[in-house]
Amino acid sequence: MVVLERALPSPWSIIVMPMLGSPPFRAVLTITLCLQLLIPQGVSHAEEPHDSLPIRKEIRHVRLDKNSLHGVLVDQAGRGVPDAPVLIGQGGKLIFELRTNEQGRFVQESIAPGIYQVVTHAGGAVYHVWNSDAAPEGAKAGIIEQVDPKVARGAPAGSLLALLTNPIFLALLVAAAIAIPLAIDRREKTAS
Repeated sequence: MVVLERALPSPWSIIVMPMLGSPPFRAVLTITLCLQLLIPQGVSHAEEPHDSLPIRKEIRHVRLDKNSLHGVLVDQAGRGVPDAPVLIGQGGKLIFELRTNEQGRFVQESIAPGIYQVVTHAGGAVYHVWNSDAAPEGAKAGIIEQVDPKVARGAPAGSLLALLTNPIFLALLVAAAIAIPLAIDRREKTAS
C-alpha cells in the first residue's frame, strides 16, 4: 500500500505544477502582483485615514459686518495664503464655495445669521454668525485660520507625491509592469 501511495501523483503535482511553467499563468500572476502593488493600502484594506482634517467641537462666535462674513487664511508666519478653498455649509450641506484672494482674505456677502460649518485645509470649525447688534461680548469680527500653504494650494510640482499621483506616470508604470515580464518570457522562449 505504501508503494502505491508514492507512485500516485499528488493533486499539487497534477494541477498546479504544470501551470507554474506555462507562460499565460506567469503573465496573469505577474499582472496580478503588479496591480496589487499599485492599489493603495487604504483601498485594499479599507482603513480609516490617519491624517484626516481636524474638526473643532467648540462653537466660535463671529459677528457680521453689513451682512458679510469676513475671514483670512494665514500660514505659520502670518502671511495670507492666496487661492485657497473655503467651504461654508449649514446643516451638513454645502452652501458657499469660496477662494481666498491674493492677501488670503475671503468675504461672503448676504449671509444670514445662524450656525455654519467652515472647512479649510486647517480643518473644520463651527461658527455661530451673529448680526453686529445682537452678537455676544467676545464675538470676533471675522474668521482667522492658520493653514499649511502647500496643502492649501496643492503639493509642490517637484514632489514625489505629485509624480506618483500623475495619471500618465501611473499608466506608463502599469504598461511597463505588463510589458517587461512578457518580453522576458518571449526572450526565454526564443533562447531555448
